[in-house]
Amino acid sequence: MLRSMSEYKYHSGIRLRIYPSYRQKKIIKKNAEMARFIYNEMIACSKEIAGFGKLAIYIQGITERIQVLRERIKSVTSLKSHFLWMDDVDLDANMIANAKKNYAHAWKCYRCGEVKNPPAFHRRTYALSYQTNPHYNRQRVLEAGLTNGSAGFRDTSHVFVPKLGLIRYKGSRKILARIFSMRSVRIGTMTVTRDACGDYFLSMQLASDESFAASIPKAVSVVGIDLNIKNLYVDSNGCRVDRPGFLQKVKKRLTHAQRILSRRARGCKQRRIPFCNGVRYQRQRRMVAKLKRQIKRQREDFLHVQSMGLIKNHEIIVAEQLDIRKLVRLCRCAREIYEMGWRTFLDLLEYKAKRHGRVFLKVNPAYTTQRCSACGYTLPIGQRLHLSDRQWQCPSCHVIHDRDRNAACNILHRGLAVLAK
Repeated sequence: MLRSMSEYKYHSGIRLRIYPSYRQKKIIKKNAEMARFIYNEMIACSKEIAGFGKLAIYIQGITERIQVLRERIKSVTSLKSHFLWMDDVDLDANMIANAKKNYAHAWKCYRCGEVKNPPAFHRRTYALSYQTNPHYNRQRVLEAGLTNGSAGFRDTSHVFVPKLGLIRYKGSRKILARIFSMRSVRIGTMTVTRDACGDYFLSMQLASDESFAASIPKAVSVVGIDLNIKNLYVDSNGCRVDRPGFLQKVKKRLTHAQRILSRRARGCKQRRIPFCNGVRYQRQRRMVAKLKRQIKRQREDFLHVQSMGLIKNHEIIVAEQLDIRKLVRLCRCAREIYEMGWRTFLDLLEYKAKRHGRVFLKVNPAYTTQRCSACGYTLPIGQRLHLSDRQWQCPSCHVIHDRDRNAACNILHRGLAVLAK
C-alpha cells in the first residue's frame, strides 16, 4: 500500500542543476507565470471580500459578488471558467493545485502568528519557480520509489518532469550515490526554479525509512555559543571563529558593477527602451546577479562547515534566541548583522542536530553579557557594558572576563538549567 510523505520516518531534500531545451524553458516560464497569477488572483479575491465585509448595509449584488469570489478561491473549475486561457496544454495541473496550497499555507502562517503581515502579491522578477508532484499507480506500484512514478529519475543523468519530459541534470555524486543505494525513497514536491542569472534548478523533497545522513561518532562535551559582530561566534571553551570576509573581497567589484547597471538603466529610460530589450542592461544585470550569487554561496558553505563542526564535536549545543528584526531596528549594525547570517546559522544547527541525534537548545539571552559567569553578579544599570567594552572585571569576585566568552558561559549555564528541569 502506498504511503504518504508524512508516514515516512526521515525526510530530506536534494537540489539538482538541470539543462532544459529551448522548448522546455518556454514551458517552465509559462507554468511559473501561471502559478504567480493564480496566487495573486486569490490574494485579490480575498482582499475584495475583506473590503466588502466592512460595509454595514445589505446589498444583493454585493452578496452575489462575494459568493462568486469565494467559489473562485475554492474551485479550480470556477477559476478556469473565468479565465479560458488556463486550458493551455502546456500547463501542469499539479502546478495549479500547489499554487492554491501555497495560498492556503500563507494564510495559515499568518493566523498562527508565524508572520506578522498578511499574504501579499508576488511581484514579477527575473527569478521564476513553480511546484509539481509525481503520481504513482496504486494498482501496479506497491512502494513509491525514485524511478517508478510519473516524475523522477530515469537514469544517472536524466530526470523526468511532467509537461517537460526528460531533462539532463547534474548534482553531487556523493549525495546521489547515497540516495540510489537506499532501499525505498519517495519523491514528494518537485520545485523547478530559474534564478536571476538564468540557470535552472530542480529541488525535490525526499522521504524514506532509512536515514539520509551518515552516522557520526558520539560526543560527550557540551558547549554554549555567543553570536557577535566581531566574530561569527565565541563558544564557552574560548574558541573564536572569525567573521567571513566574502562580501569585503568582492564589495568593490559589486559596487562598481551596480553603478554601471544604474547607468545602463538610466540610458534605457532616456531612449525609452524596455529593460527586457536592453542588451547591455541585461548583460550587466546578469553580472551583478552572479556576483551576489557568489557571495551567497560562499556564505552558505562557510555556515554549513561551521555548523557541522559543532554538531560533530558536541553532544549539547546551547545558543541564544535572537529576534533579528528587533536587533536590526535597535542596532546601527544592520548591514553587519545581515552579512553574518545568524538566522541561517541557527536554522542549520537546529535541523542538523535533529538529523544526527544531538541536542540543540535556544535560550533567552537577557543579561548574559552583564552577568558574571563565575559568581552570578549582575552589573547595575549605571555600570552596564557598552558594545566597545570587550573585557571587564567583576566587582564582586574580581575575575577578569572576556565579554563574549563570559556571555557564552552564561548561555551554557542557562541551557543546562533548562534541560535539568
